[in-house]
Amino acid sequence: MKTNLLQTVKRWLAGALALGSVSLLGADEAPAPLKPRPYPLETCLVSGEKLGRMGEPHVVVHADREFRLCCKGCEKDFRKDPATFVTKFDAAWKKVKPYPLKTCLVSGEELGSMGKPVGFVYQGQEVRLCCKGCRKDFDKDPKAFLKKLPTRPKAP
Repeated sequence: MKTNLLQTVKRWLAGALALGSVSLLGADEAPAPLKPRPYPLETCLVSGEKLGRMGEPHVVVHADREFRLCCKGCEKDFRKDPATFVTKFDAAWKKVKPYPLKTCLVSGEELGSMGKPVGFVYQGQEVRLCCKGCRKDFDKDPKAFLKKLPTRPKAP
């Protein structure tokens, strides 16, 4: 009887892990980094121009990073020396506050439950949403949604 119970529990745990309904991570651990990593700046790394002034930013994915350039013309300069821009990206990324939740900031749905999560940086805070539809809601009142993020105590 004891052996059957143990085997049943083992099978249940194996099935639950396979379905993703049980996490081996602690509840307070941040989710894995998104690939590509979202662009952390509000300016073009090539020209220094504020993004959006020349229309929609031109997106280039390189080395698991998303680069947003002010225009397609900047891609040529980017491609000449991408290592320089990767270094600048990484320096900017170090200043970004990581997203601490495993759920969508707007809907509360588990990240990944509706496909690949949407990630971006808003005023120095990484944000993750379950879908593109939630981005529209976030953009209507970002501050209200950012208030949902847990605050970390300041170091003494």
